[in-house]
Amino acid sequence: MPVLGINITKIQIEKKGGVIGRVEVNLSPQIKEVRLGELRMPTGKVNGIEILFEYRINYRPEVASAVVEGMVFYLPPQKEQIDGILDLWEKEKKVRPEVFAEVVNFITNEISPFLMIAAKDMKIPYHIPLPRVALKPRE
Repeated sequence: MPVLGINITKIQIEKKGGVIGRVEVNLSPQIKEVRLGELRMPTGKVNGIEILFEYRINYRPEVASAVVEGMVFYLPPQKEQIDGILDLWEKEKKVRPEVFAEVVNFITNEISPFLMIAAKDMKIPYHIPLPRVALKPRE
């Protein structure tokens, strides 16, 4: 797995009103900055990429909102890819789709348990649907 760690710097969850009827939840992960990073390991320094992110959760109607910000340390499969990723960011403010998917999936896996507990405590809808059991009518 190329993502080696996460550092959460901000969590903000705000309840704005009561839940009435159907609520839509929109997850909006966004990469804010990509830069060269360094991780100190017992065997020495490892160069990689620091990806700063913002993960917004918007509810419609506006019953709540949430923002999580932080940084992940991304280590590409080949060291030669570091320069390509940084160059693409500098030129176009974009990352390759496979890097974006890997980073967003990692972030979602890391922050979802906390957000589920916070949503339960604040009595707001969960940001991801829970599985439900449905009974089928007998024929």
